[in-house]
Order: sequence, then structure tokens, then C-alpha cells
Amino acid sequence: MYFLLERVNSSLQVWGRSHDLQVYEYLNQDRTLVSYSYYPRFWEDKDQRPTFRQSLLQLIHRSRPLVNSKQTVLVVGGVQWLKVDHLRTVREVLDRESLSDVLVVVKSLGMGFHLPVDGIRSLSLREIQDLYRQNQDIITAAKHHGYEAIDTFSITMGRFRDFLQGRCACHFHQVEKSSRPSDPITASRTTPELQSDAQHPEKEAWPRASTYHVRGPVNQVYSEILLSRLCPRNT
Repeated sequence: MYFLLERVNSSLQVWGRSHDLQVYEYLNQDRTLVSYSYYPRFWEDKDQRPTFRQSLLQLIHRSRPLVNSKQTVLVVGGVQWLKVDHLRTVREVLDRESLSDVLVVVKSLGMGFHLPVDGIRSLSLREIQDLYRQNQDIITAAKHHGYEAIDTFSITMGRFRDFLQGRCACHFHQVEKSSRPSDPITASRTTPELQSDAQHPEKEAWPRASTYHVRGPVNQVYSEILLSRLCPRNT
């Protein structure tokens, strides 16, 4: 997400671990709005977690007004949580919300959790093979629904040396401070139910003094592919 924000806005003024619903306004010279919702909320009790349908509806409602055309883009993806049923839910929700003509891009599964990290689960070879089959099913289902599909599993499968190590061993990117001058700060909004975090300075996620740069060649490859699906060049 932050790679896309940096490319769309030509700079990145906000960065933080985003496990919330965020809305970024005034991007791209006030021509683009980007909303983001983290799913699943794995740290909550299962009976308290919002469902995928609920999370998607909340994202849509917080992003309105939306245009029912390819000018509105929904990107759906996750490292290993995405299932075929989620794509059916996307179709049902978009139809219900009169957004059936928006562009949907499915970012499929990704490698991760296959390297031993203290305190984090790791996958067996059999589980990785199961992920491969699941990934193929997701790509087939995405094409069936008329969605764009990016096979990030194949891109990341053999690139274990390119992990930029974090606590969960599933990231191919790292955000670092940039030396370039700071542009006007990009505004962001947090959902009302999450604003309690913003009241605590130690949890402040949006430093104001610096700009940032997202690095990581693998992340860049599949993010550039995603951008090419959003903004195809006319030939």
C-alpha cells in the first residue's frame, strides 16, 4: 500500500504499521483518495472480529462518494488468508452497493511463514504445497468474476533471500526515511472506533517532520504489475 501511495503522490509523508481502517485524502494534487482496511483482525477474539463482509462494507462506506466505473478501484489481497469464498463476497457486496462496474484487482497469496522465527508459526512443506493449489483456485475464481489477478505467490515463492526480516517473516519491503524535502503533509483519517489510539502519543503513527521511501525489489515488481493493471497504457 505504501509503495502505491508513494508512486501516486510522488512522495510519502505518512507511514506507520496500519492494522486499522485508514483514509488518505488529497493525494495526487487532490485528485485521488485512497482507503485501506486491515483484515483479519487476528489479535481480537474470534467472536469479536468483524467478518470480511463487514470489513468490506465499512471500507466502502468510509470511502464514499464512489463512482460506479473503472475510475474506482478495489484491490483485494493478503499473504495467506484470502479464499475463493471471499471473491464471491466481493461480487455480492459490490452488486448490493451499486458498484458492479468498478475495477477489482486480486493480489493472490504470497510466501511467508516458511522460515523459522521465534514466536511465529511456520509452514511445513505439505502446507506450502496446499497453498500453491489454493493460490491457483483463487486466480481461476478471480478471472471467472472478471477481476484482474496478480499471481504474487509465483513471484515470491523462490525469493526467500529477499525477505526484509520483521516479526512475521512475510514482508518483502521496508520503509526508510528519505533525504528528499518534505512536501505538504498528506492528511489521513482514522475510523471513529479507532481514534482512542490517536489520543496516546506513544502510539502516534504519522510523524510530521520526515518523508519516507519504500524499498524492496520483490515488492516493487508486483506493485508495478498492479499499477500497470490500474493504469494501462494505450498503444
